[in-house]
Amino acid sequence: MSFFTNSGKMIDMSSPHADAFCSEDIAHALSQMCRAAGNFRHFYSVAQHSLNCMREAQARGFSQKVCFACLLHDATEAYLCDIPTPLKELLGDYKKIEQAFEREIYKKFGLYPLTDEEKHLVKLVDEAMLYYEFKCLHTIPIYMQRTPVLCSVPNVEQMDMRAVEQMFLREIKAFERLAQSA
Repeated sequence: MSFFTNSGKMIDMSSPHADAFCSEDIAHALSQMCRAAGNFRHFYSVAQHSLNCMREAQARGFSQKVCFACLLHDATEAYLCDIPTPLKELLGDYKKIEQAFEREIYKKFGLYPLTDEEKHLVKLVDEAMLYYEFKCLHTIPIYMQRTPVLCSVPNVEQMDMRAVEQMFLREIKAFERLAQSA
């Protein structure tokens, strides 16, 4: 049960391995994948969402590791697609599969393991961005018990997929250089 990525790498769906993942495939796939199952006012990619999450984490003064994790928090979707959360809940073993992919992707990029606190910070940023995206790009806002406050100004304008892909790839490479110099 394998498939080939844009770069020609083979991904074993039942047993993912860190060596199979590459930044180019992640940037390419996520830049072409629309958030909210395509139900926003215009095309808004998972890659653009992830870039906005990374910038929000930076604006909050989070560690480089948390900022990089925010950039890659949806990297599994480059291989498993962006499945709306309510559907994920109905898909049985999906969460276990997604966790296996996330673990291997985080290993590939030196992020594994994240502490519980780091995971919590990534989730806070992701939820705040989700709230903001629905407020700006959907007809119905998402209800949350408290309105999240953003420290950045996310770019939710429609952008060229290739430009977003290149921006995403540059950010991955910048984090990789930082990690190598540390």
